[in-house]
Amino acid sequence: MTEGNPSDKPADNAAGQPDFGLARDFYTFAPETLARELPQFEFVREVGKGSMGIVFEAKYRTPNENRPTTVALKVLPPSLTLTERALARFLREGQIMARIKHPDIVRFLDQGRKGRLHWFAMEFVAGVTLEERLKVGPLPVQHACAIAAKVGRALQFAHDHGVVHRDIKPGNLMLRDEEEPAAREGGSLDSLRIAITDFGLARETGTGSMTESGAIVGTPMYMAPEIVLGGTQAASTLADVYALGATLYALVTGKPPFDEPTAQGVLKALTERDPLPARRLRRDLPFAVEAIIEKAMSRDPAHRYGSALELAADLERFLAGDRVLARRPGIARRSLRWCARRPLITVLASAVLILGTGGAILVTELSHNETQRELGNAKRLLALASTPRDDQDRPRSQEERIDLLTQAAAVASKTIARDDGIAAAWFVRGRAHHRLHRYAEAIFDFDTAERLRDSPSPEVLHFRIDALRQHGGIASLRRMQMDLTSLLQLDPSAQTRTLVAELLLDFAAQATSHERQAALGRVEEILLPVGDDYARAAVARARLLEIDDSIPEALVAMRSALEQHDGNILVHLEAAKMFARNGLPAESQREHALAQRMQPDKSQKPTTEPPPVDLDGLSSFLGAVDQVLNALDEGPKGQKSPKKDKPQ
Repeated sequence: MTEGNPSDKPADNAAGQPDFGLARDFYTFAPETLARELPQFEFVREVGKGSMGIVFEAKYRTPNENRPTTVALKVLPPSLTLTERALARFLREGQIMARIKHPDIVRFLDQGRKGRLHWFAMEFVAGVTLEERLKVGPLPVQHACAIAAKVGRALQFAHDHGVVHRDIKPGNLMLRDEEEPAAREGGSLDSLRIAITDFGLARETGTGSMTESGAIVGTPMYMAPEIVLGGTQAASTLADVYALGATLYALVTGKPPFDEPTAQGVLKALTERDPLPARRLRRDLPFAVEAIIEKAMSRDPAHRYGSALELAADLERFLAGDRVLARRPGIARRSLRWCARRPLITVLASAVLILGTGGAILVTELSHNETQRELGNAKRLLALASTPRDDQDRPRSQEERIDLLTQAAAVASKTIARDDGIAAAWFVRGRAHHRLHRYAEAIFDFDTAERLRDSPSPEVLHFRIDALRQHGGIASLRRMQMDLTSLLQLDPSAQTRTLVAELLLDFAAQATSHERQAALGRVEEILLPVGDDYARAAVARARLLEIDDSIPEALVAMRSALEQHDGNILVHLEAAKMFARNGLPAESQREHALAQRMQPDKSQKPTTEPPPVDLDGLSSFLGAVDQVLNALDEGPKGQKSPKKDKPQ
């Protein structure tokens, strides 16, 4: 922000141009205004902005065979040049990028200024960042390792030229669009094309920092512990090795190593504990890759790989099927390492353990018995809320069930107040909140239960997926996709695969082009083991073609599904919707009429209101509608219709 009265209007200079530095905030820059200051460029659009400038897609008005026409133009707002340190860092970024010319590092082209408006031009990279790719879910292991190996060799080139990046993370790594889609998801180093971007925090080795003394810069979730403890001056090439290891952790698990609600929480976790082992988040992760990640992310720099090249070489050994150098430490060594980091806590804990063992045994036993009694009562109340009749065989009203669910939540809360380390208590309370439509509270409880269990379980995932779906919103959708990926790893059945594919298709239908293509590729991979003899898989494949704009092929696939699964309500309804979307009203009405005739007799209504849905297994974890559709998939027409529960 600029100094002076913020309400002042921009002052025009003698040429009628706004004086950016005196009265305008840099976030108000428009491409048309900048074009007057920098006439050699045609500004196309704003690509991004941050504390150190704005990046535009621009074009040189005068062609030159020695440079590309389209460039990424980074502009430093004049208001920021009032700070000598900010200007020095901006100029240093361009100078550093000019020194490191590597095919996997974004290329520097030109630098200049107009008055107090500073800029430099880089190659414009068409592609998607790994942060955007992770919105779809974790990457295939081979692909993630190939990317990390490629980044490691590019970082080694930068290190050899005296440059430390200091902000390696998925958001600063791009997959270039010029590579084939198959290569993007494969593990070939030769065909993989990436670009390391944003050297705004980079510095030259052997030089002073451009930040305040003791200041911490970078992204906390991917920052090496020594930077938190020693400030930016401690950022050596081994800090880049740590950040690359943390990035690989995110690529294979879908989550950063530390993901606390606040930056301070991340920094505290970073200095006090190790991240959750990657294999607990992804059970199919090879032990060799987990060992590579742990070695790269060692809290002690002396125990890490000695260089980015060493890390890249070990990843290449894994990709080639050779034995890697990294080894996971044993339990005894990990315990000793934990104690060595906390000597005072270890001594005090030992003393307390010795002195308090006798009395603690008795107190613990009494407390445990009371806690188990309360927890059993909460489970009993939760079960009663699912029964349609009471112990006198009278119909249980909706109000009675709500009261039972409220009591169950209250008793579980009492148990948690007594001992907040019991995962089962959080899970029971989460189920009660879920049934009461308190989805935000339910998600929090399920998250806590999972954290206490140290690993995801199908039971928790079933309920949390439905709570996220009911809660709605973009953030909930992103989390639900990650949970579906975890569930697929734990239960790779045809039913789970199809349900995951359906939700990814819903996401792809409203996603950006890069996210849509990644989601559709993931759907193809998920459905590969499932044949078209499963009705929902056949419908999903037809929808995939439609979302991918292959309309004629999609209509052919849907008609084939109708022929193969004639009499299946799901197929007829989905066909009616697809035909309507694609301008075939007659076919749409015909399929909709067929589905209507196959509906169960609605005249026989139950005399009492059915209980709320209780999600007890995979077949119903996405709600009552899926229960009905699954039953119709499995049985022929005329089979007894499933019970229609009231949706949650």
